[in-house]
Amino acid sequence: MANTPRINGFKPVKHLNGSPYNGQANIYYVASATDEILVGDVVKLGGTADVNGIATVDLCGTTDVPIGIVVGIYHSKFDPAGKMTTGSTVLDIPAAAQIAASGAGYVMVADAPDIIMEAECDTSATLAAVDIGLNANHTNTANSLTRTVATSTSTAAISTTTKATTPTFNFQILGLKPSVDNEMGASCRVWVRWNRHQYQSVGTTGI
Repeated sequence: MANTPRINGFKPVKHLNGSPYNGQANIYYVASATDEILVGDVVKLGGTADVNGIATVDLCGTTDVPIGIVVGIYHSKFDPAGKMTTGSTVLDIPAAAQIAASGAGYVMVADAPDIIMEAECDTSATLAAVDIGLNANHTNTANSLTRTVATSTSTAAISTTTKATTPTFNFQILGLKPSVDNEMGASCRVWVRWNRHQYQSVGTTGI
């Protein structure tokens, strides 16, 4: 049975030692998003901080060093210092479920360097059994989906055209997600780990 494409970004599953992912995450600030940032997106350090000293993040590109996976978006009036803020906030989808392009706001990021994540493979190439163990990068515009203001689901996926032994790729493919509706081939869902990570890689350049 062919896999059904359901690209929705990256999802933390467990840690490398087998313990389950329990929802732990850290708060980061998006100063000016280069594109929409959604739950399931891969992000990188932005190289600065907000007035409270909270580090910034932005959407992670193929050649960037990642910091983690977005697992939550704070509403637009959230203040980490606990101060009262003025004005109204939008609670409607998709506005409440994203940081809009060029927008600012706070996000929760699963930034542990030892997490195992679930992600779908795009259809740029077909994954085979001999590809397990290879490294790969991700794509933010998988399967011709576009990141627009109307989007509330991450389009991030594993780019199967990049699968190789290349040591600088950001992910390592560990195997298929064990599920009766998931099989090797196009649009399969895989478990991956960080191959490069801002908090793990030896000698990683600071941002």
